[in-house]
Amino acid sequence: MLEITTLSELTIDGKLSLGPGASSKDLFAFYGDDLRTWFHAQRAQHDAIMVGAGTVRSDDPELTVRYAQGADPLRVVPASLGHLPLDSRLLNDGRPTLVAVSNQASDEAVEALRAKPMVEVVRCGEDRVDLAALSAVLHARGVRTLIAEGGSRLLHSLFEAQMVSQIVIKHIPVISGAADAPTFLRAGDGASALSLSRWRLTEWFIKSGVGVSIYRPIEAAA
Repeated sequence: MLEITTLSELTIDGKLSLGPGASSKDLFAFYGDDLRTWFHAQRAQHDAIMVGAGTVRSDDPELTVRYAQGADPLRVVPASLGHLPLDSRLLNDGRPTLVAVSNQASDEAVEALRAKPMVEVVRCGEDRVDLAALSAVLHARGVRTLIAEGGSRLLHSLFEAQMVSQIVIKHIPVISGAADAPTFLRAGDGASALSLSRWRLTEWFIKSGVGVSIYRPIEAAA
Protein backbone atom coordinates (compact mmCIF):
# COMPACT_ATOMS: atom_id res chain seq x y z
CA MET A 1 0.00 0.00 0.00
CA LEU A 2 1.24 3.48 -0.87
CA GLU A 3 1.64 5.83 2.10
CA ILE A 4 0.51 9.30 0.97
CA THR A 5 1.19 12.49 2.92
CA THR A 6 -0.36 15.80 1.88
CA LEU A 7 1.76 18.85 2.64
CA SER A 8 0.17 22.29 2.29
CA GLU A 9 0.51 25.93 3.28
CA LEU A 10 -2.65 27.55 4.66
CA THR A 11 -3.19 31.19 5.58
CA ILE A 12 -5.12 32.19 8.70
CA ASP A 13 -8.25 32.55 6.54
CA GLY A 14 -7.77 29.04 5.16
CA LYS A 15 -6.38 29.85 1.71
CA LEU A 16 -3.72 27.99 -0.29
CA SER A 17 -2.54 31.17 -2.00
CA LEU A 18 -2.93 34.94 -1.79
CA GLY A 19 -5.50 35.08 -4.59
CA PRO A 20 -7.09 33.24 -7.50
CA GLY A 21 -4.42 32.14 -9.95
CA ALA A 22 -1.62 33.26 -7.63
CA SER A 23 1.35 31.00 -7.01
CA SER A 24 1.53 29.20 -3.69
CA LYS A 25 5.22 30.11 -3.77
CA ASP A 26 4.19 33.61 -2.64
CA LEU A 27 3.56 32.15 0.81
CA PHE A 28 7.19 30.98 1.07
CA ALA A 29 8.20 34.61 1.63
CA PHE A 30 6.54 34.49 5.06
CA TYR A 31 8.82 31.87 6.60
CA GLY A 32 12.53 31.42 7.13
CA ASP A 33 15.38 29.02 6.55
CA ASP A 34 14.59 26.59 9.40
CA LEU A 35 11.18 25.74 7.98
CA ARG A 36 12.49 25.67 4.41
CA THR A 37 15.17 23.14 5.40
CA TRP A 38 12.60 21.00 7.24
CA PHE A 39 10.23 21.20 4.27
CA HIS A 40 12.87 20.00 1.80
CA ALA A 41 13.95 17.24 4.20
CA GLN A 42 10.37 15.93 4.00
CA ARG A 43 10.75 15.67 0.23
CA ALA A 44 14.02 13.76 0.64
CA GLN A 45 12.31 11.24 2.93
CA HIS A 46 9.72 10.23 0.31
CA ASP A 47 10.06 8.10 -2.79
CA ALA A 48 7.81 10.31 -4.93
CA ILE A 49 6.28 13.78 -4.98
CA MET A 50 3.00 14.71 -6.66
CA VAL A 51 1.37 17.91 -7.89
CA GLY A 52 -1.51 18.44 -10.27
CA ALA A 53 -1.50 20.03 -13.70
CA GLY A 54 -2.87 23.30 -12.26
CA THR A 55 0.11 23.65 -9.94
CA VAL A 56 2.50 23.04 -12.84
CA ARG A 57 0.76 25.80 -14.80
CA SER A 58 0.62 28.35 -11.97
CA ASP A 59 3.86 27.65 -10.09
CA ASP A 60 6.22 26.02 -12.61
CA PRO A 61 7.73 24.02 -9.70
CA GLU A 62 11.01 22.10 -9.69
CA LEU A 63 9.93 19.57 -7.01
CA THR A 64 13.53 18.81 -6.09
CA VAL A 65 15.50 18.69 -2.83
CA ARG A 66 17.58 21.85 -2.61
CA TYR A 67 17.78 23.05 1.01
CA ALA A 68 18.48 19.71 2.70
CA GLN A 69 20.51 16.58 2.15
CA GLY A 70 18.93 13.72 0.24
CA ALA A 71 17.92 12.42 -3.15
CA ASP A 72 15.21 13.93 -5.31
CA PRO A 73 11.93 11.98 -5.24
CA LEU A 74 10.30 10.78 -8.45
CA ARG A 75 8.04 13.56 -9.71
CA VAL A 76 4.46 12.50 -10.50
CA VAL A 77 1.90 14.69 -12.25
CA PRO A 78 -1.70 13.57 -12.90
CA ALA A 79 -2.88 15.51 -15.98
CA SER A 80 -6.03 13.90 -17.35
CA LEU A 81 -5.80 15.44 -20.84
CA GLY A 82 -2.01 15.67 -20.88
CA HIS A 83 -2.15 19.45 -21.10
CA LEU A 84 1.04 20.66 -19.42
CA PRO A 85 3.15 23.64 -20.53
CA LEU A 86 5.88 22.07 -22.62
CA ASP A 87 8.38 24.67 -21.38
CA SER A 88 7.80 23.69 -17.72
CA ARG A 89 10.98 23.16 -15.75
CA LEU A 90 10.06 19.65 -14.63
CA LEU A 91 9.62 18.59 -18.26
CA ASN A 92 12.99 19.94 -19.35
CA ASP A 93 15.57 19.47 -16.59
CA GLY A 94 16.29 15.81 -17.34
CA ARG A 95 15.17 14.48 -13.94
CA PRO A 96 12.79 11.49 -13.81
CA THR A 97 9.16 12.56 -14.12
CA LEU A 98 6.04 10.44 -14.58
CA VAL A 99 2.94 12.03 -16.10
CA ALA A 100 -0.34 10.14 -15.72
CA VAL A 101 -3.09 10.83 -18.26
CA SER A 102 -6.55 9.43 -18.91
CA ASN A 103 -7.71 7.73 -22.07
CA GLN A 104 -9.14 11.10 -23.12
CA ALA A 105 -5.65 12.51 -23.67
CA SER A 106 -4.82 12.79 -27.36
CA ASP A 107 -1.96 10.82 -28.88
CA GLU A 108 -0.39 14.14 -29.90
CA ALA A 109 -0.36 15.41 -26.31
CA VAL A 110 1.12 12.13 -25.07
CA GLU A 111 3.84 12.07 -27.73
CA ALA A 112 4.79 15.69 -26.99
CA LEU A 113 5.30 14.76 -23.34
CA ARG A 114 7.21 11.59 -24.15
CA ALA A 115 9.58 13.60 -26.32
CA LYS A 116 10.85 15.40 -23.22
CA PRO A 117 14.00 14.11 -21.48
CA MET A 118 13.36 11.50 -18.75
CA VAL A 119 9.58 11.96 -18.95
CA GLU A 120 7.41 8.84 -18.91
CA VAL A 121 3.68 8.85 -19.63
CA VAL A 122 1.18 6.25 -18.38
CA ARG A 123 -2.55 6.02 -19.02
CA CYS A 124 -4.70 5.47 -15.91
CA GLY A 125 -8.45 5.95 -16.13
CA GLU A 126 -11.11 6.79 -18.71
CA ASP A 127 -12.27 10.41 -18.32
CA ARG A 128 -9.85 11.48 -15.59
CA VAL A 129 -6.78 9.98 -13.98
CA ASP A 130 -7.67 7.04 -11.74
CA LEU A 131 -5.51 7.78 -8.71
CA ALA A 132 -5.93 4.27 -7.28
CA ALA A 133 -4.67 2.75 -10.53
CA LEU A 134 -1.79 5.25 -10.57
CA SER A 135 -0.95 4.26 -7.00
CA ALA A 136 -0.76 0.61 -8.08
CA VAL A 137 1.59 1.55 -10.95
CA LEU A 138 3.86 3.42 -8.56
CA HIS A 139 3.80 0.65 -5.97
CA ALA A 140 4.79 -1.90 -8.62
CA ARG A 141 7.83 0.27 -9.35
CA GLY A 142 8.98 0.30 -5.74
CA VAL A 143 7.41 3.57 -4.60
CA ARG A 144 6.20 3.17 -1.03
CA THR A 145 5.87 6.78 0.19
CA LEU A 146 4.56 9.81 -1.68
CA ILE A 147 4.19 13.44 -0.68
CA ALA A 148 1.44 15.43 -2.38
CA GLU A 149 2.00 19.17 -2.60
CA GLY A 150 -0.79 19.82 -5.05
CA GLY A 151 -3.60 22.32 -5.14
CA SER A 152 -7.11 22.03 -3.80
CA ARG A 153 -8.47 19.85 -6.62
CA LEU A 154 -5.73 17.23 -6.46
CA LEU A 155 -6.01 17.18 -2.66
CA HIS A 156 -9.79 16.77 -2.90
CA SER A 157 -9.34 13.87 -5.31
CA LEU A 158 -6.91 12.11 -2.97
CA PHE A 159 -9.29 12.49 -0.02
CA GLU A 160 -12.22 11.44 -2.22
CA ALA A 161 -10.35 8.22 -3.03
CA GLN A 162 -9.52 7.76 0.69
CA MET A 163 -5.83 7.50 -0.11
CA VAL A 164 -4.37 9.97 2.40
CA SER A 165 -2.41 8.53 5.32
CA GLN A 166 -1.13 11.78 6.85
CA ILE A 167 -1.86 15.51 6.63
CA VAL A 168 0.84 18.14 7.18
CA ILE A 169 -0.17 21.81 7.27
CA LYS A 170 2.12 24.80 7.54
CA HIS A 171 0.00 27.56 9.12
CA ILE A 172 1.23 30.78 7.51
CA PRO A 173 0.54 33.74 9.85
CA VAL A 174 -1.09 36.03 7.28
CA ILE A 175 -4.66 36.74 6.19
CA SER A 176 -4.93 36.68 2.42
CA GLY A 177 -8.13 38.72 2.37
CA ALA A 178 -9.05 37.15 -0.99
CA ALA A 179 -12.46 35.52 -0.71
CA ASP A 180 -12.03 33.76 -4.05
CA ALA A 181 -8.55 32.35 -3.36
CA PRO A 182 -8.47 28.53 -3.38
CA THR A 183 -9.26 26.79 -0.12
CA PHE A 184 -7.69 23.57 1.18
CA LEU A 185 -10.10 21.25 -0.66
CA ARG A 186 -12.18 21.96 -3.77
CA ALA A 187 -14.00 19.47 -5.95
CA GLY A 188 -13.03 19.36 -9.61
CA ASP A 189 -15.15 18.24 -12.55
CA GLY A 190 -16.71 14.84 -11.93
CA ALA A 191 -15.69 14.77 -8.26
CA SER A 192 -18.09 13.82 -5.50
CA ALA A 193 -18.62 15.48 -2.14
CA LEU A 194 -16.40 14.26 0.67
CA SER A 195 -17.88 12.30 3.52
CA LEU A 196 -17.06 13.16 7.11
CA SER A 197 -13.69 11.87 8.29
CA ARG A 198 -11.97 12.32 11.64
CA TRP A 199 -8.29 12.93 12.24
CA ARG A 200 -6.07 13.15 15.29
CA LEU A 201 -3.32 15.68 15.85
CA THR A 202 -0.11 13.67 16.28
CA GLU A 203 2.47 16.45 16.27
CA TRP A 204 2.63 20.23 16.57
CA PHE A 205 5.67 22.50 16.47
CA ILE A 206 6.82 25.95 15.38
CA LYS A 207 9.63 26.69 12.93
CA SER A 208 10.55 30.15 11.66
CA GLY A 209 7.45 31.55 13.36
CA VAL A 210 5.15 29.17 11.49
CA GLY A 211 3.07 26.50 13.21
CA VAL A 212 3.20 23.03 11.67
CA SER A 213 0.46 20.52 12.46
CA ILE A 214 0.51 16.83 11.55
CA TYR A 215 -2.61 14.64 11.52
CA ARG A 216 -3.33 10.95 11.01
CA PRO A 217 -6.80 9.43 10.57
CA ILE A 218 -8.97 8.08 13.36
CA GLU A 219 -10.40 4.79 12.18
CA ALA A 220 -14.18 4.71 12.09
CA ALA A 221 -15.76 2.72 14.90
CA ALA A 222 -17.00 -0.71 13.87
